[in-house]
Parts: sequence; C-alpha cells; structure tokens
Amino acid sequence: MYGCFIVVVMIPLLAMVIVSYQSYKSIVTDQSTQQTLRTLEQVSVGIDREASQITNTVGHLFKDQSLLEAVDHVRNRAENPVNLQDDQAQRLVHSYFQYTSELIGVVFFYRGGGYYSTNPSVTFHESLMRTSLWYNKSLADKGKIKLLGVQRNDIAEITDKFINTAAVAIPEEMADQTRVEAIYFIFKGTLFQHLFESSTKEQGDFLILDNESRAIAANRETYIQSWLDQPSYLYKTGWYASGEYTEAINGTKSFITYFTAPVTQFKVIHIIPYDSLTAPLKKVFLTTLWVGAASTALFLLASWFFVRTIIGPISRLVRGMYRVQTGSLPLHVTPSGPSEVYLLGSKFNAMVQEMNVLIKDKEEQQQAKTKAELRALQSQINPHFLLNTLNAIKLMAVISRVPNIEKMTDAFIRLLSTTFNRGGMMHSIREERDYLEQYLYIMEFRYGNYEVQWDLDERLLECCILKQLIQPIIENAIVHGLQYKETQGQLRLTGRLEDESSILIVIEDDGVGMDSEDMAELLAPAQEESFSGMGIKNVHERIRIHYGEPFGLTITSREGIGTRVEVRLPFIG
Repeated sequence: MYGCFIVVVMIPLLAMVIVSYQSYKSIVTDQSTQQTLRTLEQVSVGIDREASQITNTVGHLFKDQSLLEAVDHVRNRAENPVNLQDDQAQRLVHSYFQYTSELIGVVFFYRGGGYYSTNPSVTFHESLMRTSLWYNKSLADKGKIKLLGVQRNDIAEITDKFINTAAVAIPEEMADQTRVEAIYFIFKGTLFQHLFESSTKEQGDFLILDNESRAIAANRETYIQSWLDQPSYLYKTGWYASGEYTEAINGTKSFITYFTAPVTQFKVIHIIPYDSLTAPLKKVFLTTLWVGAASTALFLLASWFFVRTIIGPISRLVRGMYRVQTGSLPLHVTPSGPSEVYLLGSKFNAMVQEMNVLIKDKEEQQQAKTKAELRALQSQINPHFLLNTLNAIKLMAVISRVPNIEKMTDAFIRLLSTTFNRGGMMHSIREERDYLEQYLYIMEFRYGNYEVQWDLDERLLECCILKQLIQPIIENAIVHGLQYKETQGQLRLTGRLEDESSILIVIEDDGVGMDSEDMAELLAPAQEESFSGMGIKNVHERIRIHYGEPFGLTITSREGIGTRVEVRLPFIG
C-alpha cells in the first residue's frame, strides 16, 4: 500500500513536472530557433552582397583585355628584356578592388610556367601551387569563379594567420588572347568576419560554408577545416534550406541552426551548447522537484498512520500462507484488523483445515493405487519363464523329429531374447540384421512367397542404430506390398556410407505399391496386431527425437510397381 500511495501521488506529480519542463523547453527552443534564423537570414543577405560583389569584380577583371595584355607584357619582359612599366598591371587590379581593403594580392599563372603577383612580397613555390587541389579544380571548370574559403596562411610574407582565397581559370575561348592560364585572388581572413560582428549579438559560434561545404568564415579557428575534412556533425545542414537539430560535438550536446543564402546558396550556421540554451529552465525544474518532494514526504508521513492498521494484519496473514506453502500443517492464524482483513483470516483458517482433510484423502488414494500396481506387476508373465517354456517346446519338437516346429520355435526364441534384452536402446547393424533374419524366417511361414536380398556395406556392420528400427518397415513391406502380389516378390535391403557423418539404409519391394490413401494409412500409428506395436510414423518420430531434423524417413511408392523407404541416420561408430 505504501507503493500504491507513491504510485498514485509521486509518479503523477513527477510526470506533471517533466511534461511541464519539456513543454516549456520546447517553447524556449522554438523561440530561440526563430530568433537565430532571423539573425542568420540577415547574415546571409550580407554574404550574398559581399560574395556577389567579389564575384562580379573577378568576372569583369579576368575579361579585361587591357589588364591581360599588361600581365602578358610582364611575361614577355622576362623572356625579352625591354623597358616596361610594371605598375600598370597593379594599378588596373587595384582599380577593381577600390571598395575593399581586404585584398592582399592577385597572382597570374602563365601557361607553360611562370607567374606574376601584384604584391611583390607574396612569393611561394610555383610547383606546389600548380599541383594543389584548388588549381586543378579551377582548370577542370574554366571560366567559373570559385570562392575557396578561409584557410590557414602558408605564405611567410603575409602576417595574417588565415586568408580567404578565390580563383578562376581563363576559358578556352580566351586562350588565344592571353598567356594567362589561371588567376588566384588572396584576401585577408576577415573578409566575411565583419558580418558576424555587426549582425549577431548571440552566444555560441557562427560559421559560413560554401557550396562545397568549406568554411569561408568562422568566429573560431576550430571550424577552419581542410578541403576534405568537414566535421561530421555539419553533414545534416545539406539536407534542407534551413532548420535545426541537436548533435554531440566532442561529447557535448549542441544545438545547431542553419540557413541557406538565397543567391550564393552558402550555409550560415550557428552552434550553441544545449546546456547554455536550457540553463534557465534547469533552475525552474530543480525548484519544482524540491517542492514536489517535500509535498510527497508530508503526504506519506500522514498516510503511514493510516496504512499501518492494515499492513500489520496482512503481513501476519502472508507469513502464515508462506508457512503453509512450505508444508507447516496444521496451522492456525489469529484473525485481526479491519472487518475485511478479519474475514480473510477466518477464511484462511477454514481453507487450511479443508486442505488437511484433502491431503489425508489423497494419501489414502495413493496407497490404494500403489497396492493395485504391485498386484498388476505380480500378475505379469516372467520373460524367463516364457523363454524356458519355448525351449521345452523346441526340445519336444527335436524329440518328435518335427524340424519345422523346431526351427520356427528356435527363431522365435532368438527373436524374443533380443526383444527382452534391456541392454540399452541401441545395438549394431550386425545385431539388427541377425534380429531381422529371425523375424523374416517366421514371416515366411505366414506370407511365404517372396525373396530377400541383402546388400550392406561391411563398414556399416559395427555402426550403432536404435533397436528394432528396420523391423516395422519390413513388416509393412510384407503385409501391405508383397502379401497381395500374385508372383514371387522381391524384398531388397541395402546400406551404404553416404559421407563421414551419415548412412543411408534403403528397403525396397516390388509389391502392389500404394496410392495417397494407403500412404496416409501407412503413416498412421501401428495397429495392435503388429509385432512390435510400432508403425512407420513411430520410426520416423524416434529418429527425429534422437538425431534431429536432418534425419528420418523418405517414402516413395507407385501402384503396381512397389515401394521404396529411405532411412537416413547419423554415422555412430
């Protein structure tokens, strides 16, 4: 009853607290998500504006014939020294990027080797740049401007820790107008960083992913990844245009919100630890739990005085029932407690008295049954007496010179000796064959007109099988097949070793065969007049019980042709 009070009071109260907490948490999460999505939408507008401005600038720059000629002139100067104004290409480039101070330099790569940088302090290994992933991607998609995102700075002359880059390869239709093959643009790592600082005042981390899931801006360097190393917890951002989900990041549950910029299709992502989002709710939840626990404790204290008047008598009654269960009879329990419990105790005493009477009656019936079984056992025929009597009949046949009676009696004695021998459930195939020879000799006197052929592999003779396993099959072959054949019948027994683990024994006859109805009768339990009281169905079930599913009987029969029974058994040496 204490447990009942706890279930009735404490569990509903706890469930109410949890449901309220979950509902309030869902409301707070939805509000936070909507607010964050509005912030990300504002950032995405700035991204589209900045990215479109850079893309448009680069698009006009690589098609500027005068600029390409100036850059080509630099290359020609390296091959044919002439007086050249090197500042021309730099001035043309900077005229395109007057709107931003984030540009570090532009590098022009020539077909066949060589490069020109508008920032003389920017130098690098040309062979490494030409074999880099960004260079090959640009050549594979010529004429398409690629924003390569934020990455760690490997150029010693640039003091920034991170840089933003873009690239474009000269399209095929312009290849005969310039020797430039690809153009590489280097910006400071803060190219898009100011968008976070001006548009967001929320906690957590912000980052921007381009169309190939590379970070082009982030407020923490943790999110600056290599080209092929995007964090697994960001994969879901590619499923929809916007949304939110929770994910474990370094063992911490985090809430991730994302929005797709309409023009560039860049992903703006906000990541915040889930605990930070729900921290105010936990205080409310803990306060509610403490209040609920105090209320439950007061209620249980008040109910204890009420419950103890019922629990005591019931406990004594339960102990009495346990003693009855363990056999402590007779037993008397003093009834007490409220009227219902008092009545229960009285009925229990009456039940115990009735049980005593029933147990005594059961003991008397069992004693009478045991005496009857002993008398029935005493009336059974002793097998030794039966065998000795048959031996006496055999001796009388020998004295009277009646060989048929002598041989049949001798065969019957051997058959019964094998049957009465209790030496286990199994014997060898050699012993089974000797047993069957005696049985067939007796059956010849009844049904006569058939011939038996044996073809057993010598390796099988010492193999062990269940006793009297083949006899019911031979009996059915003679009684149902060969008995009704007008000419002499043939009964053939073959046995062979199929593999190292199984043997196959086949019993075939050329009798009258069977139809479906006869087959159903064959699989029915044995008739009373059968020798062993065991039918084909019993043989199959014995094999399945002892050896399992793969083993058993397979029967095929055709009317007017004969019947074939295959017995599949395990090889037991």
